[in-house]
Formats: sequence, structure tokens, C-alpha cells
Amino acid sequence: MTYTFRFEDQIYIINLGEEDIQTNVEINGKKIPVEFKRIDENLYSIISEGKSLSVGIFKNAKRVDVFFEGNLYELESISERQKIAGKASDSGIQEIKSPMPSRVVKILKNVGDGVKLGEGVIVVEAMKMESELKSTLDGKVTEIKVEEGDAVESGTVLLSLSSN
Repeated sequence: MTYTFRFEDQIYIINLGEEDIQTNVEINGKKIPVEFKRIDENLYSIISEGKSLSVGIFKNAKRVDVFFEGNLYELESISERQKIAGKASDSGIQEIKSPMPSRVVKILKNVGDGVKLGEGVIVVEAMKMESELKSTLDGKVTEIKVEEGDAVESGTVLLSLSSN
């Protein structure tokens, strides 16, 4: 299977192929042998290069959130049509959502504050790990829907951003 994602203005093509008990992951041409097991709906245990890793993967339409080693990576799934047309543009509005049930630790911006691509906007804690959720566009904070200390469910909109 082949998947195409955008992450921080870079396009990644990921091929997954199975051989015996091992899965070969190829990212932009680099092959990585892994063994993985699905623990629950969104959590995977992976063994790669002798290391045991846990990865949380949360799908929401075209957005795929990957929680790995205390960091959250927000990927956008790119369709074949978008690849062919060479387009993978932002809509101009972004909702920052909780990737999993968590607690809001710190709100880093106020309504009206400017943000840059990749800049942290809010910190959440889940599974005893803090993650700084980041903007995927240049713009400003238009709405904050939570307060520090709030417990939120997966997919809860925490704040909204708009592009300049």
C-alpha cells in the first residue's frame, strides 16, 4: 500500500509491504524493516532496529495525528488528485484538536496573537507525557475554546487559527 502525506510543507510517500512476519516501510525511497502489533484502536507497538516503540495514530478525515516519543506530528493525507495537480494547500483556517483524551496544561497564545508555521500554541498531557501542539500555518489565533486544567476528549477543538 502507498500513502502520501504532507508534514510541515514536505511531501512524504510511504509504501508498506509485508514479508513473512516483517513489514517493510519505505519512506521517500528509504527502506526500514519493522515488526508491529496493534495494541488497541489507535495504539501500535513497533520494533525497529532493535528498539521497541509505541506509536499512537489518530485519523480524522484527511488529518492523521501521530503521537510518538512525547511529540505530536500532524500529517495531512494527500489524495491522488492533489498529487497530480501539485496542490496541497491549506484552507486558511485550522482547528487545533486534542489528539486523544488529555488535559490542557498550558495555553501558549491569546486570541489575536500571531503565530508562525510550526510554532507551539497549546500544551496537552496524555499518558503521562506532555505534547506541544503546533500551528501548521502562519496566521493568528481567532478563538480559544478551553481553559488550562480542562480535561478533553479526543477530537475536541481546543483553539482555532486563521491564515494571514
